[in-house]
Order: sequence, then structure tokens, then C-alpha cells
Amino acid sequence: TSALASIVGEQRVSCLQRDIDRYRRIVAVCTVGLVDLNAWMVGNGWAVAYRRFSNEYVRDEVEAKKAGKGMWRGKFMMPWDWRRRQR
Repeated sequence: TSALASIVGEQRVSCLQRDIDRYRRIVAVCTVGLVDLNAWMVGNGWAVAYRRFSNEYVRDEVEAKKAGKGMWRGKFMMPWDWRRRQR
């Protein structure tokens, strides 16, 4: 939250809805100025690429993981793997 707040600050965030997932959440691309916040979050290890809807941020995720950024500093289980184990 603090990483995202630091890049957004008081600027206006714009989001363009792409889809709705099976949990009825909006899947969107959000920007502040010219910065794609989705790419920024994934590239800094604060989010993962949502492969069910797009492969657009997979490269950012791979690079963040390779560099040990954000959540990739330690052990991390992908959310879909974690949910599968909880069933």
C-alpha cells in the first residue's frame, strides 16, 4: 500500500476496465499520468501477473522475481496455488 501511495501521491488515477473475473472483481489497467500502475506494481514485486486475462505483465513478473524484488525476496506462493491448496 505504501509503495503504491508513494507513486500515486495526490495524482488522479485512471482505470480502464478490461473484464470481470469469476469472483466478480473488475479487471482493469490503471494509470497515473503515463505510468502503467499494473506494470509498476508487478515489476516491483508488489503484485503478480493475472495470467487468466492477459500475459501482458508476465515479463515484468519474471524480472522482479529474478531481481528478488518485493514479495520475491522470500518464499511466495501464487494466489491461485494457495487457493487450490485450501480446497
